[in-house]
Amino acid sequence: MGLKLRPPLTLRALLMGAILSIFVGMYSAFAGLKIGGVYWPILTTSLVALALLKLFGKTDPNEVNILQTAANTGGLLAAGLIFTIPAIWMLGMDISTWDIFWISIIGGGIGLAFSVPLRKQMIERDKLPYPDGAAAASLIKAGDRGGKHARWLFGAIGVGAAFSFIRDYLAWIPAYVNLETLKSSLAKPFSLGSSISLIPFAGGYLIGPRFTFAWFLGAIATYFLIVPYFLMLGASDKFSVVIETAKPIGVGIVFGAAIAYFILHGLRALSIMLKEWDKAKQSRIAGMAIIVATGILTIITEMNVVLAVFAMMGAFVMAFVAARVTGEMNVDPLEIFAFLVMLIAKIVFGFNALYLVVLAAIVAIAAGTAGDVMQDLKTGHILKTRPEHQIVAQLVGLVSAAIVLGTVLFALQYTYGIGSVDLPAPQAVALKEILSQPTIPLMMQMGIVLGIVLTLFTNYMGWGIASIAFGIGMYVPIELSFPLFIGGLIRHVADKRQWTEKGRVLSAGAIAGEGIVGVALALMAFAALFIL
Repeated sequence: MGLKLRPPLTLRALLMGAILSIFVGMYSAFAGLKIGGVYWPILTTSLVALALLKLFGKTDPNEVNILQTAANTGGLLAAGLIFTIPAIWMLGMDISTWDIFWISIIGGGIGLAFSVPLRKQMIERDKLPYPDGAAAASLIKAGDRGGKHARWLFGAIGVGAAFSFIRDYLAWIPAYVNLETLKSSLAKPFSLGSSISLIPFAGGYLIGPRFTFAWFLGAIATYFLIVPYFLMLGASDKFSVVIETAKPIGVGIVFGAAIAYFILHGLRALSIMLKEWDKAKQSRIAGMAIIVATGILTIITEMNVVLAVFAMMGAFVMAFVAARVTGEMNVDPLEIFAFLVMLIAKIVFGFNALYLVVLAAIVAIAAGTAGDVMQDLKTGHILKTRPEHQIVAQLVGLVSAAIVLGTVLFALQYTYGIGSVDLPAPQAVALKEILSQPTIPLMMQMGIVLGIVLTLFTNYMGWGIASIAFGIGMYVPIELSFPLFIGGLIRHVADKRQWTEKGRVLSAGAIAGEGIVGVALALMAFAALFIL
C-alpha cells in the first residue's frame, strides 16, 4: 500500500517532523495567547525541513514535504486549544491534561478524516489556490539555494530567544510583572509578564495592515469613545470597571461577525461540500469516524450523548467549511466556526459550560486541522507526494503535539495567567463571557447586531473579516493593540518596497524564538512544583 518506511516516507523525516510539531505547537500556543492569532506555519517548517534534511544527507522534495507536513501540524492544533480551553479556567472549572490530549486527538482526527475525502474535488477538479500550500511547494522546489532564507529564519529565532531569555530570566529589560501570577516562590526567579515583547510587532507584520488597523480602531473606540462616555454618565468612577462594562460590546461584535461570516461564506461552501461529500469514495470511512469519535468522547469526558453527537456533526460541517474557505481565501477562522456551533448548542441544549467549551475545542481543532491538511495536500499535489504518505505524517505530527500541549497550557496558566495582560487570550475571553451569562446581556446583544452590520459592510468593501479584528480590539488591552498596529504599518512599508517575504521569514523566526523560550521558562517554573 506504499506505507512502508521508504523514501520519501522515511523514519528520519517522521521523527524530525514529530519533534518539530511539538516546538511549532509550543511557540504557536504562546504567541497565539499573546496576540489572538496563529499564522500558517507551513513556510517556516518548509525552510527548517530543507535545512535539516540537507544537513543529514541526500534528500528530495517529497521527503522535505513529508517532514514539513508532520512539523506544521502542531500550529493549528495549538490554535484550536488556546482559543477555547483556557475559558474553562477562567470560569473557575478544571480539566486534566489527559482530557486535553483526547480532545486534541478527536478534533484533529475527525478534521483529517472529514477533509481528506474532498482532496480530489477541491484541489484537482476545482483547483482552489491554497496560497500558502502553493508557496511552500515553490519554496521546496527551489530548495532555498544558498540557504539565504534559512539563515534569516534561524538568525531571527536566535534574536527572539535571546530577547526572551534576557527579559524574562535575567530580568535585564524593564518588565511589567503581574504579581498575581507568581503563585509560588518557586516562580520568583522568572520575572514573567513583560509587556515589552517582539511578538506583537512580528505578529502585526504577519497579520497585515488591514486587520491590525481594524484591531487598533477597536481599541480607540473603547478607550477614547465608549469609556469616556460611560464615565461621563457616572456608570462608575473607576476606569477599570468601565472597561469591563464595555467588554461585552466587543465580545458581541465577534459573535455577530461569526454569524454573518457563516451566512456569507459558510452556507455556500457547505452546499458545495454536501454534493462533493456524496461523491467521495472515502465518505464511509469518515462516517465511521463520527461513530467512533462520539463513543470515545462520551467515555473519556462523560459528555451527554446528545451533545457529543452534536459536537461531531458540528465538527463534520465546520471541517468542510474551513477546508473550502481556506482554499478560497487563505484564511481559516476556526474560532468563528467553533463559537457558532457552541452558541447554537447553548441556546438549544443549555448544557454545562465545561462541556460547551469541550464542544467548541473539538470543532475549532477539526476546522483548523482541515485547513492545515488541505494546504499540505496542495503542496503534495504540486510536488506529486503521495497523499497517503502525507496523512501518515499528519497523524504523527498530531499525536506528538497532542502529548505535550496539555502540559504546556497548564504551565502557561500557572506561570503567566492566561487571560491576563501577559497572555490576553482574546478568543477564550470571548468564549468565557458568553458562557458566564445565563442569558445574552443587552450590551452583548447590541454588539452582536453591530457585528453583523459591520461584517456585511466589510464584506461588501472587500475587507474580509476585519470586523472580527475590530471586535477583539475593543476588549483586549491597548498595550497589545498598539504594537500590533505598528507591526501592520511596517508590513505596509515592506509591501511597498517589495521586502514582504524577507519580513515574513524574520517575523516568523522572532515569534518562534521568543515563544519557545517563553514556554520553556514556564515549564521550568511549573516543573519546580513537582521537583522541590
